[in-house]
Amino acid sequence: MDTKESTEAPDELRTVTALFADIVGSTALGERLPPDELKALMGECVTMMSRAVEEYGGVVQAYQGDGICAYFGVPVSHEDDPERAARAGLRILELMGDYGRDIAEAWSVSDFNVRVGINTGRVGVGLVGAGEPQAVALGDATNVAARLEASARPGTIVVGEVTARRLSERFVFEDLGPTEVKGRTEPVAAFRLVAPKAREEVTQATPLIGRDTERAALESAIDALVAGRGQVLVVTGDPGIGKTRLLEEMRSLAGERVAWLEGRCLSYGGLPSWPFVDILMGQLGIQLGEPEIAMRTKARAKLSPDVLPSLARLLRIRLEVALPREASLPPDQFREELRSSYARWITGLAARKPVVLALEDAHWADVSTRQLAEALLELTDRAPLLIVATMEIDPSSEGAALRMRALDQYAHRTTELRLTPLPDDDAAELLRALMPIELDARTRSRLLAEAEGNPLYLEELLHGLLDSGGVERRRRTWTITIRAAAGLLPPALENLLVSRIDRLPEGPRRVAQAAAAIGREFPVRVLEHVVAKDVSEDLTKLLRAEIVREARRYPEFVCTFKHRLMQEAALSTLTAARRRELYARIAHAFEELYADALDDHLERLAHYHAQAENTDATRDYLARAAEKASEAGAVERAENLRKRAVAVS
Repeated sequence: MDTKESTEAPDELRTVTALFADIVGSTALGERLPPDELKALMGECVTMMSRAVEEYGGVVQAYQGDGICAYFGVPVSHEDDPERAARAGLRILELMGDYGRDIAEAWSVSDFNVRVGINTGRVGVGLVGAGEPQAVALGDATNVAARLEASARPGTIVVGEVTARRLSERFVFEDLGPTEVKGRTEPVAAFRLVAPKAREEVTQATPLIGRDTERAALESAIDALVAGRGQVLVVTGDPGIGKTRLLEEMRSLAGERVAWLEGRCLSYGGLPSWPFVDILMGQLGIQLGEPEIAMRTKARAKLSPDVLPSLARLLRIRLEVALPREASLPPDQFREELRSSYARWITGLAARKPVVLALEDAHWADVSTRQLAEALLELTDRAPLLIVATMEIDPSSEGAALRMRALDQYAHRTTELRLTPLPDDDAAELLRALMPIELDARTRSRLLAEAEGNPLYLEELLHGLLDSGGVERRRRTWTITIRAAAGLLPPALENLLVSRIDRLPEGPRRVAQAAAAIGREFPVRVLEHVVAKDVSEDLTKLLRAEIVREARRYPEFVCTFKHRLMQEAALSTLTAARRRELYARIAHAFEELYADALDDHLERLAHYHAQAENTDATRDYLARAAEKASEAGAVERAENLRKRAVAVS
């Protein structure tokens, strides 16, 4: 068998959020403008829409006359792809609204507008075309996105059910009810995306369970802050482990005793130093998109003259004429002035009330955010300021650099809380709190085993089952149905986990997929045989990214996926054909590498051949496994294996 890997990027399956945007009302313009001017005008509109998509990390796949088709999640998945698409859609409405007013003034065309459709779902991704092949995403999810766009009223965004459910905590929606779409026999649930929720509307409903030690540390930090002691608190842990929930608990514990300032680092960029922009806007009462004169008035009313010029520039507010010095500062000097002004502003707040400054998702911080945060660390030595940073451990991130600076130069004030998975009893209590109806023991055990102590995983797995109708009443308890149990990884978790793998270079990604097919635990020499290369460099990257970890070195080197759902996520991107090919390679590798000890791997080989659809080999290995079980006196097991062998067709 040829064991060489293809160098061409294979087709993949992915959960993608598709966005379709189309200009409406361009016909009237066509009556007023010559073709070359109309083309230039529409080209400018399409360019602005495309830039909005790219600003939020999307990819424009196709230009369709006066519209675009864009994907979020191709070629790289992000844990917040639906949110990126929603914000891009709102940005498109904003841009085209401004453009429409200019068009109305210039050519008296009043119906120029845009409509947007967004939908999330599983699609096939790959290259199509000759000459210069192009990546496309094809599937029902993209078709529905296009139909939703066609059904939208001008100036609105219509999204599908999965997208709306994923975004319900951060955005306001209007339920449009069942909507007929062309090409489908059944109507689809549709929702109008209205706007982001105000920050005070975004709440965390998940109960805090099993974090007594961490909660005590938060109480101690708040008490010390109220007593006047500045501090730094770094909260680290895997995605979904509870960092955000712990931050919410800290805010609740602090209450009115402190001034709470909170900014979220964005994975899709935004303005430089965005978390600090967000914090400043919140304190000034400024909303995104409001008229600049209103922003300028609030800034002048609430900022002292010594910090106003620099902080106004941070907010991109133009002050009137009189600030030539600040306007002409070189970039490096302006950044220094900005850091100094922001520190003076925070010092002024802390003089009136102790301040908590929270930076959420600091692993996404850009350089300017990290530098400004580092400049504020010094304030903890002389002001009642508590800087809290939540982050995943990513050694290459700006957040990691901020953490090291705090631990190195401010160790006397810095505390680190590393969140670990919940113990079994606490996870079981959390499950009962999330679903107060009684689950049967088998269903409970399965959910807890899948989540492995990660609160978000447990919550999303449960929600995935409920949303799919995956539980049913059985006397006094509820249980997972067979239909739902077949696919337990919900889209939100798939995006979250696949995004971690997608951050890796192509080599480690392909190695992770092959390893996942071998199993959660995999012998490294089998992996090397399957991918036909030395995997030490790629494996090191997977270990450092905490995708996998070492299980043991002796009698042979074996690694394991850190979480079973991570293994499932790596497998989730493989097409059926690619899976069959990989499982055939794996079976061949075991047969060659363990030729002298095949009896130790009979059922495993039967599994690989079954996945590769090699029915003869599957029957043979199951029959041999049954014979071995019978010889060992495991009569019931032997009978079960014989039945499975007979059932293979």
